[in-house]
Formats: sequence, C-alpha cells, structure tokens
Amino acid sequence: MSVEKLHVIEPAAEHRWGYTMEELATAPMVFREDLYAGKTVLVTGGGSGFGRAMAFMFARLGAQVVIAGRKPEKLEATREGIERLLGLRSVTATAMTIRDPDACQALIADTFSRHGRLDLLVNNAGGQYPQAAIDFTPKGWHAVIETNLTGTFYMMQAAARAWRDAGQCGSIVNIVANVWRGMPQVAHTCAARAGVIYLSKTLATEWAPLKIRVNCVSPG
Repeated sequence: MSVEKLHVIEPAAEHRWGYTMEELATAPMVFREDLYAGKTVLVTGGGSGFGRAMAFMFARLGAQVVIAGRKPEKLEATREGIERLLGLRSVTATAMTIRDPDACQALIADTFSRHGRLDLLVNNAGGQYPQAAIDFTPKGWHAVIETNLTGTFYMMQAAARAWRDAGQCGSIVNIVANVWRGMPQVAHTCAARAGVIYLSKTLATEWAPLKIRVNCVSPG
C-alpha cells in the first residue's frame, strides 16, 4: 500500500490595512522636508486612516497640524504618535462632529486663535456603511448625507468666512470617491460625494476672488 503525501495549505496571512505609525513616520516622501514650515493645516477625520497618514505627512513637512474627529481616543493616539516618533509638539487634537455647524465654526476660530492662521483645510471626515439602497432607513440616509456632504460644507463655509474676515488666502482639499460609474451598496455616500465634487466646482469659482482654492482628491 502506498501512502500519498498530503499537501497542507497554510492559512493565509491576515490582510493588513494601512500603515503603522512607525511606518508613517519613516515612509519616503517626494516633497521637500520644509515645504509646510510656518503653515497651519487642519485635517478632519485625523485620528485614523487617510487622516492619520496626512497628519504625519504634514507634520514631517513642518506644518502646525490640527486634527479633528468624533473619537478622542483615536485623535490622542495620533497626536501622541507624532510627538513620540517625530519628536515634534506640533499637533492639536479636537474632538467634535462636523455635523454640528457651531462646532465647525468653533474649530476654525480656535485654530486661528492658537496659530493666527489656517493655510489648508483637508475635509477627510466621513462615514458610510454597505447596504442595498432599497433598504435604507431615513435615519441611515440622513446620517451619511449630513456627514459626508453637509458636514463638509459646514467646514468649507466656516473656513472661507474666517479667511475672508482675516483678509487671508486659503486652500481647501476635499477627499471624495470614484463616483463616475456609481457605487452599488453605498448609494448614500455616492450621492454625497458627487454632491461634494460639484459643490467644490461651484465654490472654487465663487471664492476665487477671495483667493480661496478648492480642489478634490479621489483616492482609489
């Protein structure tokens, strides 16, 4: 009787999303190291994901960084990581929700009070969940639209008013999505992000006389 050797399939390694903070602190960059020296950058959703990565990058480029988001523990972890790994004390963390227009105005006002300026606002905060559109509840629909579209507008408007009143120029970058062929299972965020794109096109024109630039970045 012959005995066949069994082929054992090893379990696949667990997929890892994103980079560790140690990797973010040392990843190669194409930018000049002092590119944002003397500038202030505000990143919403700055406690994790894209927001955390951008916070590390802007800190490495010399900026004073303000991060905001709903979860203070994530914000604090990012702030502590930048200070520990980069040896910088250049990050301010504020827990808030962009769905509250008063909180958005207070965040912008606090940024100007602390730093005397705001050079770049990155609207990265957002949220969604996968579900067939036919099953959306009104509450679920409004939660996504109010965060991804309305909250983004609140931040843009608050920043633009502050720049106008201070006689300063400014720049806004909105993180959006690839909506061009639709996004089945996340129709609410597709609608919101498409709204942000055309809102950005409109405000880039309206606010050009104020020397405020508005652009979108669509990862993926």
